[in-house]
Amino acid sequence: MKWTKELDNKLIELINEGKKHIEISNILQTTEKSVSNRCNRLKLKIVTTKEHNCKNCENVFISYIKEERQFCSKSCSVSFSNKNRKLSQETKKKISKTLSNKNRKLSQETKKKISKKLSNKNIKQKLINNKKIVRNCRFCNLPKINKKHKIICEDCRMEYYKFYRPSCEFIFNINKLKYKFDMNLVEKYGWYSPLNKRNNLNGISKDHMYSVRDGFINKIDPKIIKHPANCKLLIHTDNNRKNFNSTISFDELIDRIENW
Repeated sequence: MKWTKELDNKLIELINEGKKHIEISNILQTTEKSVSNRCNRLKLKIVTTKEHNCKNCENVFISYIKEERQFCSKSCSVSFSNKNRKLSQETKKKISKTLSNKNRKLSQETKKKISKKLSNKNIKQKLINNKKIVRNCRFCNLPKINKKHKIICEDCRMEYYKFYRPSCEFIFNINKLKYKFDMNLVEKYGWYSPLNKRNNLNGISKDHMYSVRDGFINKIDPKIIKHPANCKLLIHTDNNRKNFNSTISFDELIDRIENW
């Protein structure tokens, strides 16, 4: 099926109505793959939300199309339902009783008991936080891990590339260091994004000038490899052509870090 302007306009209308690709393919009598490819070409995304007016406070809120919400929050829903609700005398008495129990004054003995329980809990929590729990490394199975959220010890991280590589990924916020990089490239080409996301294969990516592979071979600390001084902005295709090669020496990298 050839896509014409009329079909494109019809596709845009259906997308705005919140129709899925399968539903659109049935309406236009084509395949789901053809619809998804055309949506990617036109940069169309399925609309899953819409605006509503709250029935109680009349404020505008956003919810999913399939939801039949009438209120922006639970409190609005409750207050609206309570407006026309008539309570019996028995219900009123029960409510007043529960409120009075909540507001009753505690004796000195009760207060002491509660404070003692809370202090014991805090002491236990402090002991747990201060205690160093040594865990086994998931790879070498030796008790080497003291830090929380760590599953691989530092020895294995340096010994095996599949653990070393993720440790060298850049984690700095480039927006705070714009003056250090050529951001004109980003404005011109945009950031790299794969096909299953924004589909910008010719975008800009962060390159390790002293490569991760050379860092692994020479047993260099990942903190040095992922330092912002080792980063250069490159078009992703050029970055792939560079492969595992380093564009600077280790001494040059150390000089760049010292002068950063």
